[in-house]
Amino acid sequence: MRSDQEETDTRVVLYINYAQAKGFKSVIVRTPGTDIFFILLHHAHDLQIAIFIDTGTGKHRRTINISELAKQYGREWCTTLLSFYVFTGEDCTSAFKGRGKVAPLKYPKFHAFFRQLGDEWSVEEETHKMIEDFTCSMYGYPKEKSINNVRGKMLRKMVGKDQLLNKKSKIDLARLPPCQDSIATHVQRVNYRLACYKRANLSIYERPKPFETDQGWHRSEHGELEPVWSRGPILPQSLVDLLETTNKDEEDDEEKEEQKDEMEIETDDDDELEDEMMQGHDDWNT
Repeated sequence: MRSDQEETDTRVVLYINYAQAKGFKSVIVRTPGTDIFFILLHHAHDLQIAIFIDTGTGKHRRTINISELAKQYGREWCTTLLSFYVFTGEDCTSAFKGRGKVAPLKYPKFHAFFRQLGDEWSVEEETHKMIEDFTCSMYGYPKEKSINNVRGKMLRKMVGKDQLLNKKSKIDLARLPPCQDSIATHVQRVNYRLACYKRANLSIYERPKPFETDQGWHRSEHGELEPVWSRGPILPQSLVDLLETTNKDEEDDEEKEEQKDEMEIETDDDDELEDEMMQGHDDWNT
């Protein structure tokens, strides 16, 4: 039971191995977490013990037979599901805004490349390209190979046909896919997480630090682990300048509105004071 694994999610596999070694025929894992579900689905093929997950609360509480599901789906599909899950967002990897976890499964030609993730601690350039290709398909552009081109097309669509992007354009940049330099570091983090998940059955194993080169994180000056969001600029400098100008204009407009409201309040007070003075003057004349 001695292990250098830090997370309970992966230690669960070791606990199940221990129960199997002690002669138990089945085990129930009580968890609300989705991570453990996919980790166990991947490792169930190498375990002889029957694995059940007890999840949910109240009327929604249920027991899932992981061993039967793994047998039904097959080893390759279970590994694909684990990779898709981590790629589309789990505890330590970011999700894609407006893109669900189910839609990407309809592109089977990419499954083999996803299954390769986590086999090694680095990602082949060909895998990077295929996952960029997959991300283009995920955003509705299956014929595109460059995610930067997809970002450009989606941005033009947001702005409007035959319209120029300016400070008055109402766009939601969060709905754009990550740029090429961002998807690359995202894949590195996904690969690191999957490498740990795939080795959950090992109590002690060598692994690089997450902040080492090409692992997707860096260590801040305070020693905190932070994601490397991109290998280069996320937006063109011209667009950054435009957004900064827009924000400044909006702040100036808000300041002008506040000043206008203050002037109106002061004017109202002056009018009331003038009315009181005139009323007093009328009373004196009377």
